[in-house]
Amino acid sequence: MRRVDELREQTVWKSDPHTQVKHLVYRHYLQCWMGKILQTFPEATIVDAFAGPGVYTDGPPGSPIVVAKTFLEHTAYRRFNKLNLVCLEERTDRVEELRRQFAKLSPSPQLNISVQAPGVFAEQPRLSTLAHRGRAETPVLWLIDPFDLKSAPFSLIRRCLAGPRDEVLFTLFTNELHRFCQRENFDKTMTPYFGGTHWQSAVPERRGRREAFATAYQQGLKDQELFTGGFGIKVSNQSARYHLVLATHSEAGLKCWAPVTWKLDHYSGQGASAETAGALSLFDEASVVDRLDVALRAYAGTAQRWETLSSQAARLNHMDKHLRQVLDKLAAQGLAFRVDPVRARTAWPEGCTVRFYAPEDVADEAS
Repeated sequence: MRRVDELREQTVWKSDPHTQVKHLVYRHYLQCWMGKILQTFPEATIVDAFAGPGVYTDGPPGSPIVVAKTFLEHTAYRRFNKLNLVCLEERTDRVEELRRQFAKLSPSPQLNISVQAPGVFAEQPRLSTLAHRGRAETPVLWLIDPFDLKSAPFSLIRRCLAGPRDEVLFTLFTNELHRFCQRENFDKTMTPYFGGTHWQSAVPERRGRREAFATAYQQGLKDQELFTGGFGIKVSNQSARYHLVLATHSEAGLKCWAPVTWKLDHYSGQGASAETAGALSLFDEASVVDRLDVALRAYAGTAQRWETLSSQAARLNHMDKHLRQVLDKLAAQGLAFRVDPVRARTAWPEGCTVRFYAPEDVADEAS
């Protein structure tokens, strides 16, 4: 049976390697998100908008169970406030199976599980009401992993981000976009999916078209004044099968996201397959930090606080360890100098101020 037929016809289906990588991303991000949010706010919500049956025929848990188990097994669980887990699934048979899977878990007074009656993501306004529980400021993380392009248009994604503490983790089907973007009339699907025609900028790209579509989608989110990150889920060492895209109102979301991507891809933080996720490589000591290097050099002639530099690093999907790595390199070239504090136990402590110089400044001094 073809994979597409299996997903359409069966209640439960077999897992695949790239799904396990996706769930690994979920778990790592949830570890950080829960650790921060559930110890700060009295309650928060996670919405799994395409929940599925909660299990695969070969045993691995589905995404709703991954969320619940991450909560129950978290090292900070005893300090957590309330988490609402809202699950939506279209098919009755899968809703029933999902409820059976949840019934196998140990109950917790801090975890409120709500499996909705069969429904579709187009009911987003109702889901949002359930998620926010009458308070727009309630933190809500939306997991949106649809089966096709038409089920999750950009207009609905944007609605999921209406609250000030809403976040979305979205599966972007970059392989399908790459394959079908030039088919006749496919623009009628593409434009609603992207929320505009900016997807067309990716079409001329040949070898890097999948990544170009991910960049275009993220640009649409940035145009909404959102912070965003992406990660390619690959099959073996081939191009990305799809991308996971994070959208958040807070830079704190990026501070959780970057460590996840670099944990799974030590070299570039951009993508992984089941074979490479978390694996060490020959390049581990030379992580790609070119964009961060360019960004810091642009500060030549100014002094910048650590907070500004850390923010810049996060926006480029880098962690503070990468920031320190680049600062070490620039300092060795005479292009970065810590001016405050005068004394410190480490070269680049949090809260420090760094002055940057241009190469010509150093050349003039040497002549």
